[in-house]
Amino acid sequence: MKKVVLLGQPNCGKSSFFSQISGIKVQTSNFPGTTVKLSRAKVKFYSQEYEFIDLPGTYSLFPTDEAEEATLNFLINEDYDIIVNVIDASLIWRSLELTLELTELEKPMVIILNMMDEAERKGIKINIEKLSEILGVPVVSAIAIHGKGIFEAVRSLKYARIPNKIPFTKHIEEAVSLLGEKVGNRFLAIKYIEEVLPPKKEIVKDIRKIQEEFTRLHGLPAYEVISAERHHLSMKIAEQVTERKFSKKISFDEKLDRFLLHPVFGYFFLVLSFVLIFATAFFIGSLLEDLMVTPLENLSELLVSSISSPFLKEIASSTMDGITGGLGIVLPYFIPLVFLLSLFEEIGYLSRIAFLTDALMHKIGLHGKAIVPFLLGYGCTVPALMSTRILENKRDRVLSALLIPFVPCSARTAVILAMVGYFLGFWYAIAFYFANIIVIAIVGKLLSILKKEPSPELILEVPTYKIPSLKITFKKLLFQIEEFVFYAWPILIAGSIFLGILEATGINYYTNIIFAPLMKALSLPPNLGITLVFGFLRKELTLVMAAGALGVEVTRLHTVLSVKQILVFTTFVTFYIPCLSSVATQWREFGAKVVGMSIVLSMSVAFLLSFLLSVII
Repeated sequence: MKKVVLLGQPNCGKSSFFSQISGIKVQTSNFPGTTVKLSRAKVKFYSQEYEFIDLPGTYSLFPTDEAEEATLNFLINEDYDIIVNVIDASLIWRSLELTLELTELEKPMVIILNMMDEAERKGIKINIEKLSEILGVPVVSAIAIHGKGIFEAVRSLKYARIPNKIPFTKHIEEAVSLLGEKVGNRFLAIKYIEEVLPPKKEIVKDIRKIQEEFTRLHGLPAYEVISAERHHLSMKIAEQVTERKFSKKISFDEKLDRFLLHPVFGYFFLVLSFVLIFATAFFIGSLLEDLMVTPLENLSELLVSSISSPFLKEIASSTMDGITGGLGIVLPYFIPLVFLLSLFEEIGYLSRIAFLTDALMHKIGLHGKAIVPFLLGYGCTVPALMSTRILENKRDRVLSALLIPFVPCSARTAVILAMVGYFLGFWYAIAFYFANIIVIAIVGKLLSILKKEPSPELILEVPTYKIPSLKITFKKLLFQIEEFVFYAWPILIAGSIFLGILEATGINYYTNIIFAPLMKALSLPPNLGITLVFGFLRKELTLVMAAGALGVEVTRLHTVLSVKQILVFTTFVTFYIPCLSSVATQWREFGAKVVGMSIVLSMSVAFLLSFLLSVII
């Protein structure tokens, strides 16, 4: 089996290429010693087996964050046979800079010119044969999102070659080559000069001499001199292999962005898109819920009625509530929400949301780029917390880590749509979400006042619009459903069984006594105290456990809870401590101090808001 690493700059379509070749048989693991995720997939092409390894997107091998550093460490320290460099053909001038760095590794390589349709739309014509001749490796054109060129790309792996050496300017090349001979590796020699890697003591003087010479001749640090060389070479190669036909016509992207990025109308479309997402999720979720709940409830009644032992009957009833709540209540809302968020990401609108909200994020004391983790938070808090690594300074990362747990993840969204949307109405749910955003903004502003530290200005890339691949979007959805079914749902069922045992033995009575003062202060039934324990495991559990604790079916919670109690309970569940996996991620990423601050902040905000609601309504 040959190991193939996929490398490319962000938004080059590398993930689409990986999805097309991997299907849904993907294994994920952490890079050694980091929390950066690594995806692998095994593929058999005729008689040859390949293991594809999808490395994080990186603009260069001069790392500026943990993900880029992990990519560099992998390339230096791990074993692999072939490099597949995925290039955005519409940005070939910029993309070739990373390609030139990869050629320095002197590993067999294949180039995938992706997004050829986008390049043609921009009037860019690329001479693929000429590019292949210059670099000395196979070059394949592709439109990965539509599955075009995938077969040819995999077939070309058989012809992977070590790239041609693309020399620097004479005096720079002489210095690099001389040092490369001493260390036995051209790539390492360059990284030593760039001060990316620590050199051995015996060559420190040689490196210092080269750096001083580069600075004397160019008036720049050595790493900037080499970066400028690569930029010059990539531009030169791009000019040799491309023709550009300029059009006076305004592109579709520009026409659309006149509305979607308009300083006034852009926010109208932003609000409209959020309403559309949650309205669609609510509508589809309601239809799926109606289809799934009734047969599950009928099965539950049939099963429970066949058991004679009161102890076992209680456990069976609670267990079936967990099954019904997970498959019949949570999953119907979870599916459309995750699908729509993935669709917006594929189209390219999520990046535009980040651009639009930049000014608003600065008003609450955060870097505009922080909107990206917040948007991911609507899917899951765990990857949202991990994605704070894209923020350049520690202050922004910590502040984001404290606020992200307030964003309703897909699990809490299922609770909100099922409790507020289903029982009170869709517009109640929409109002709840906008109130949530206002609360996050207020808390963020208060936190930023406590620690004043200006954030650098945002430079954000806005990618071109793309026609989404439903195949890839559905694959992403399948990953999420698979995680729910094999991870969250078993916890739901286990929690339901445990609750049944507690109820059958009377132990839950003592648990509820502990939470009784809190429930009394919030005007909630004392039986709901036990649900907060399970909600810490998974937020979906609070919905199912609430039904079990109150002795009704999930669809009849509104018969035992008033409108005020539904709103108060949902508010507390939304804002109090995030789930166990989120707390564990927060601990791993930021340490015990930040986790402690987050727990105190979450509980304080959750209690204050819920108490105010219980008094006002």
